[in-house]
Amino acid sequence: MVGPRKEFEADEIIARLMLPMVNEIARCLEENIVASPAEADMALIMGIGFPPFRGGACRYVDQVGIGNYVALCDKYAHLGKAYEAPQLLRDMAAANKKFFG
Repeated sequence: MVGPRKEFEADEIIARLMLPMVNEIARCLEENIVASPAEADMALIMGIGFPPFRGGACRYVDQVGIGNYVALCDKYAHLGKAYEAPQLLRDMAAANKKFFG
């Protein structure tokens, strides 16, 4: 069964695409699969063609603000585990940390 048609704002489309990718990058950092945020961002740029002028997933979180990012995860958490903020990001938000700078 198909639900009713829904129009999405551009910001919601961006969030629904970015959150799962960023959250997976954070999980990779938590599990030491990736050594650093810079390495993760470079892998996205060189590996999947993430727009270089955007800087990567970690740079995106820094630009949005870690607190705002975690709040966005909480807003979309009902969509599934991929949208739930990993503990690394929650800890960073509590300490008001950034990936860079």
